[in-house]
Amino acid sequence: MPFKKLIFWVLFLSGCFSASFAFAESPKITLFYGEECPHCHSERAFLDELKNEMPDLQIEEFEVWHNEENRKLFLETAEKLGIGNLSVPITIVGDKYLIGFDSPEGMGQTIRQMIEEIEPTGEVISHPIFGKINVEKAALPLLTVVLGTLDGFNPCSMWSLIVLLTLVIATGSRKKVWLAGGVFIAVSFISYFLFMSAWLNAFIWLEYIALIRIIVGIIAIVAGVISLKEFFTFKPDVCEASSSEKQEKITEKIKKIVLAPSVWALVLGVVGVAFSVNLIELLCSLGIPVVFTKALAMHNLITWKYYAYIGFYDFFYMLDDIAVLLIAGFSMKFLHLNSKYSKWSRLAAGILMLILGLVFLLKPELLMLK
Repeated sequence: MPFKKLIFWVLFLSGCFSASFAFAESPKITLFYGEECPHCHSERAFLDELKNEMPDLQIEEFEVWHNEENRKLFLETAEKLGIGNLSVPITIVGDKYLIGFDSPEGMGQTIRQMIEEIEPTGEVISHPIFGKINVEKAALPLLTVVLGTLDGFNPCSMWSLIVLLTLVIATGSRKKVWLAGGVFIAVSFISYFLFMSAWLNAFIWLEYIALIRIIVGIIAIVAGVISLKEFFTFKPDVCEASSSEKQEKITEKIKKIVLAPSVWALVLGVVGVAFSVNLIELLCSLGIPVVFTKALAMHNLITWKYYAYIGFYDFFYMLDDIAVLLIAGFSMKFLHLNSKYSKWSRLAAGILMLILGLVFLLKPELLMLK
């Protein structure tokens, strides 16, 4: 598959995934009812009609008189919401509840109001493929994609991967290419994930200190200036944080690893190289991950979502490395990449970091979800 087509499909599928983070949440109704309860039957008929009016409406119904598991869930939910009266039907919308049901014109209207109160805030647009997307919530996924991609166009680890794959290709073993490249990318992903997770937890812990936001804003501006400087003084395949002597040492080390007599020696050697190279990578692009994790820490998210965003960021950070591995693995040819993408990413990163730095300092609420 041609390189441009490969990148197109990867970006398209990743875009679909990123859009899923911004889907407007559909309202959900939870109904606890009893099989022989006449008021419950009336409400269930009302909810069926309401579902026809609101196709996006999610309705969960639990019969609690004859189903022990549903009754247990009923008691747990009632305790959580502080419901003392355990008669049915009980209708729950968000963190609000309604006990009983009389008619569509009476309590039915109350249920409608409860649904309206939990409709997603912010501008919601309709997309022919993705459906309803909350514009406010799309900001963080977009920032994740952009910063992750720009952070990835960095020669500090790319030259190591290319040297590794080129030397492995010379052995004529396709399996070794996939193994060495896959281990290198996996270790790089994990290393960066742990590094960014540490920054995230530090920023969450220090969130109450306003000075931290100012410091990160200054870091962003300095990083932006450095990126712009690197754009105008760009040298292909050169990492500013690593001397030519260090690169020569790493190259010699990779040669020994490739010629290792056993598979385990190859794997362990690649793990060591990938980890050491990613330490250098942190010096190359410290500003971007720091700015992203600080922006992420400013949002009030469920714990797993913080790490999902970091993983999402890391995927785009590794995207160019993944593309290189796929090309090498399928073609078994020596690699020569055009460095213009890395050069122009410096310009884009520099401008974006300057903007984000000013936002941190002057208008931090623009980075936060409502």
